[in-house]
Amino acid sequence: MSRLLAFQNFYLVGIKGVAMTALAQCLLDAGKSVRGSDVAEEFVTQKLLDQRQIVIDPSFDAALPAETECVIYTAAHNSQDNPQVKAASAQNLPTFTHAEAVADLFNDNKGVAVCGVGGKSTTSAMITWILEKLGYHPNFAIGVGDIPGLEKTGQWHQQAEFFIAEADEYVTDPSAPSRGEEITPRFSFMHPFVTVCTNLRHDHPDVYKDFDQTKKQFAKFFDQVQTRGTLIANIADQSTLESLPYWSESQERQLVWFGETAAGADLSEDPASHPSFILDSDTFWAQNGQTSCVLVANHLQFTQRLQLQLPGMYNLRNAAAAVAACWALGVDVPKAVAALASFQSTLRRSQFIGEKNGVRYYDDYAHHPHEVHSVIHAYREWFPDRKLVVAFQSHTFTRTKQFFTEFIDAFAEANEVVMIDIFPSAREAFDPSVTSDQLCQAIATKYPTITTHNYQTLEKLAEFCKTQLRPGDVCLTIGAGDIYQVHDLIQA
Repeated sequence: MSRLLAFQNFYLVGIKGVAMTALAQCLLDAGKSVRGSDVAEEFVTQKLLDQRQIVIDPSFDAALPAETECVIYTAAHNSQDNPQVKAASAQNLPTFTHAEAVADLFNDNKGVAVCGVGGKSTTSAMITWILEKLGYHPNFAIGVGDIPGLEKTGQWHQQAEFFIAEADEYVTDPSAPSRGEEITPRFSFMHPFVTVCTNLRHDHPDVYKDFDQTKKQFAKFFDQVQTRGTLIANIADQSTLESLPYWSESQERQLVWFGETAAGADLSEDPASHPSFILDSDTFWAQNGQTSCVLVANHLQFTQRLQLQLPGMYNLRNAAAAVAACWALGVDVPKAVAALASFQSTLRRSQFIGEKNGVRYYDDYAHHPHEVHSVIHAYREWFPDRKLVVAFQSHTFTRTKQFFTEFIDAFAEANEVVMIDIFPSAREAFDPSVTSDQLCQAIATKYPTITTHNYQTLEKLAEFCKTQLRPGDVCLTIGAGDIYQVHDLIQA
């Protein structure tokens, strides 16, 4: 029984964040009153918030409304040290972290949790898309700016059987170790019926000192799958495999594989006798606007071409994982595959912005070097003969410094790389020891055929795009900060 839904009047601190906006939509659907606070800047969620007519206080110093019964907050704005969260505690108002609040709703349903470093949002949206199109109408909370075709990122129905959500490995309070406390991963509150793990990589070096620490937290999360539940794992991801010795198939739980074969591999048997949804890489096909591959599920004697309007094998892997998750919920597999043909991705994931003066513009949220490499490679497959210009804004000083060498190689398939200054996290101090200039220079040194330049600001980047790009060029903006806003400046 949900503790959260016992309250009527909610106040969300940091409501403009994508995850908070998704939760706000769920609470409104449940008939609750929602208000919140955030910084004055416009976020990618502004349209959704305006549509739901949510009142937003443009400061964390604003007094909590007198009717407030429950306050929800995140680590993005100082967690428990936020002035409004402190005020709530002083007034003895119940407070929840965002992770606790979503888990409270999630655990009341058959929950599908999608974890991993890269692919969480897209895979969650794909699962939701399939279930919506096939009439299941699930509950969901997905941390993106929008899902075209659904026009919402959060939904809640009392009668819904399923709840789809991302399972984030980041922590509820990154300052906990400074107080001698253990870190608490955001996904630790969830007890899924189905868990999907897209991949495992070291990320968030500000809270996970090394990859082993990351893998241990994922291994613990895998074991939170319910009795008679399912863990869906990427068979090609070695780090995921290394975390599976902790996994037990007791309690009638099952392990399901997804992924792709190596070239020329034999698909006549299921891997390790487990159900599997495997892409035949020999059948991969891509061109502007379409990507497809044959999906094989031997345990179902099923073979069908899976087609997407998105680039890259990585998106086909996400789709295979989504189909596997829906199968675990009892959904007809051919219908699930067919439903994905109309999926348009989400805001800021493989998003086609438009064409201006003969230049095609795309945008992606990728911010880990592996993601950046995968996205660039995917667009190179779509446009093998066109000039590919990548405009990149690195996200956080800690990530840029930790993965500096990996970032250099991530841009190897671009013709030109232009950057703006690093987008800092609100949780970190300015660090002059790592800069976009340094990254540009390092790329040019290792890959002298790639032209690089740091334009520092969105305004200068927009001017570059307007004056230097030529008809036939493809421009791909990448980053988890505010680089997407350059597209409005280009259109101006």
